[in-house]
Amino acid sequence: MLRAGVIGFGGLGHVHAAAYAKRTDVQLVAVADIDPERLTGKSIKINLGENQAFDLQAVRTYRSANRMLAHEALDLVSICLPTDLHAKVAVRALQKGVHVLTEKPMSRTLRQADAAIAAQEQSGRLLMVAQCLRFWPCYERLLAAHRSGEFGRLLMLSMRRISGSPGWGGARSWFLDGRRSGGCLLDMHIHDTDFVNHLLGVPEAVVATGRSHVSGAIDNSFTQYVYPDGPVVMAEASWSYGGGFNMAFVASFERATLEMGYCDATLRVLRSGQAPETLELPATSAYDAEIDYFVGCIQCGKPPERCLPASTRETMRIALCEERSALAGGKRIKL
Repeated sequence: MLRAGVIGFGGLGHVHAAAYAKRTDVQLVAVADIDPERLTGKSIKINLGENQAFDLQAVRTYRSANRMLAHEALDLVSICLPTDLHAKVAVRALQKGVHVLTEKPMSRTLRQADAAIAAQEQSGRLLMVAQCLRFWPCYERLLAAHRSGEFGRLLMLSMRRISGSPGWGGARSWFLDGRRSGGCLLDMHIHDTDFVNHLLGVPEAVVATGRSHVSGAIDNSFTQYVYPDGPVVMAEASWSYGGGFNMAFVASFERATLEMGYCDATLRVLRSGQAPETLELPATSAYDAEIDYFVGCIQCGKPPERCLPASTRETMRIALCEERSALAGGKRIKL
């Protein structure tokens, strides 16, 4: 039985805690958050909707991550804190001999990411960044189609991830401080950046345009990822959308197009002159799947090959180049 803790009990902290609570091979023993109201376990609203209240009666609670790490004999911990604290707390946990699953993005800066990787290597424990699209059924199916060549060569990929400003964090939310969150580009758009990296590897260059809206960082952006011998790849992101949260992609292959829209939560195959075909996909939660995978890695003593720290560090590097490009008015930035 593995003993787990969750540090940061906002919306995604609830998601991680619920995933651990479902398991018979993991016991959720402790939760930490600086906000005492969150330690009541009440429901929390985020862009994906409102989480259910979580019963913390059987779980010890702490107002400090350091106190939890000092007093609990943990095997693994989920870090669901503000972005600028991810790597800092990951280093502390790894130094305590605890395996770490940290929410995306890996860190606010590459220096912080490198510190986390160094701590992981020195500790001998596992570190994984919860880039959930690598475990999302629609995106897994796109990856499989690309790798197998079942529809021919991938010609074009367009991705979209938009929502209103993250008001669920309140008027003084850390999301709205771009120095901490990185704005929409590093907090939300990084999902698509990571999947592009996972699917195609690091691009030769990026060209991005962007504007701030609520955070002081890039909150509205459009990026072209340059693969000279590969597909045309684009992604748009916004924290200025008035219609709630929406994510989608269109992937055009030589012989078919895969299209996913969030509102109907389906993946369709489109072929010229034929009726659309809806693909059957597993009804699994990507959040549960990534935790299943990480726990399995711990149990087998193997690094998380699907989501290695070096790979998600490259995602950070790509995203920060997008930020540089946008701030420079769309300058082409080579990677």
